[in-house]
Amino acid sequence: NGDENGNNKAKGKLLTPVEFSTIKLEPGEYLGGLCDLTGEVGRYAVQRGTQRDSDGVQFCLETNLSILFSLETLQRFPSGSFVHKKMDQLRRSVEKLERMLYELSLVEATGRHIVVDSVNEESIRGGRENNE
Repeated sequence: NGDENGNNKAKGKLLTPVEFSTIKLEPGEYLGGLCDLTGEVGRYAVQRGTQRDSDGVQFCLETNLSILFSLETLQRFPSGSFVHKKMDQLRRSVEKLERMLYELSLVEATGRHIVVDSVNEESIRGGRENNE
């Protein structure tokens, strides 16, 4: 969604667990959902990267870093949750976004203006099907 100036900056706020009034949400479910959200943010960043939108990729990186840093400040995760397993995926997602931003900066520095029209599902998922 754009603002009145035509800027396409994503804006929003993550709801806290207490703001979910109609859904009983356990802490582990909330934290797991945040980790899952970062995967969606990473997929969106790939779409922005194919359009050579460095600002969009930067925003995605900042979003995922914010969630990562917030989760790392927790002394422990709720018992019975799988958040600790999802943290590795989150860290890899942040690394991929950092690498993508670096590669975009190299493309911009060389003056290239190539824009990819589409990205297939395999490249978004990192080719996992072939490795399983």
